[in-house]
Amino acid sequence: MKALIYLPLLGSALLLGWYITMDSGPVTTPPVLSNKNAEPVAPVAQLHQRTESPKPSRPLPASVRGTEVDGQLEVDAAGNLLISNQTRHLFDYFLSLIGEENSTVTHQRIRNHLAQQLSQPALGQALELLESYLDYQQQLAELESHFPVTESLHDLFAREQAVQRLRATLFDRETHAAFFAGEEIYNNFTLERLAIHRDSSLDEQQQALATEALRESLPEEMQQLLVPQIHQDLRQQTRELLAAGADHGEIRQLRMQMLGPEATERLEALDQRRAQWQQRVTSFNQEREVILDQPGLADIDRQAAVNALLEEQFTETERLRLVN
Repeated sequence: MKALIYLPLLGSALLLGWYITMDSGPVTTPPVLSNKNAEPVAPVAQLHQRTESPKPSRPLPASVRGTEVDGQLEVDAAGNLLISNQTRHLFDYFLSLIGEENSTVTHQRIRNHLAQQLSQPALGQALELLESYLDYQQQLAELESHFPVTESLHDLFAREQAVQRLRATLFDRETHAAFFAGEEIYNNFTLERLAIHRDSSLDEQQQALATEALRESLPEEMQQLLVPQIHQDLRQQTRELLAAGADHGEIRQLRMQMLGPEATERLEALDQRRAQWQQRVTSFNQEREVILDQPGLADIDRQAAVNALLEEQFTETERLRLVN
């Protein structure tokens, strides 16, 4: 197995870990940075004094009308903004409206929301952060225009490294880690995993073991960051394979590539239990239909026979599962 294959990911993980720990408190998953000297967090809903009157916003586009704003704003006891991935989620929630409305309108909508939710000094800090994030979005679009759509592993690594350098240039360490740590960890892991699976010197089992070792080489909290996204990607790719007529072997190969042998075995055992359960349910439904179709039985007798069949074939817990 090639030890070098893990170095870019581990380097990125260690760098991000250093970003998180420098001048900040402990970070939980997903990464949310806070000032280690900050007092307990005060939800912005508790801050009623406003220093600016926001301009009236236009009605929200139909796609988000009636939805809750994704993301939260938090401040410390001194009124300073606490930067976390929730801040970025809030910006992205509004920025997703561009296309349904002019970008100038969307940008002003975010400023209005910040002014409605925050007082100084947090408001000024949030507005400054917003401008940096908008500048980042613009420079990111320009940067990506220089990278063609490609499956080249070299080009994919080069693009990811260029994006991370851009972020490091535009944001301080705390904001960089709070906004992008989870995304960068996952992107680096995905690229390293792709490198393993394109390594023709490894057979299928060796690739699966290398993938598992790659994931386990990360600190536990970083592994936890990866799990939801890996499983989401696995479900999506599995659906696509099944729609294309893939067989069990192809599904197993995908799982081995993405999860490694141990997790694949657990999933296959789960598949088997689900199949056995479905077979039992199908058998019960067939016998139930036979009872219901019997002539000469009163409704009460039919129901009693169905209930007896149900109690005979399923435990009490299983019967609750059938009902739900």
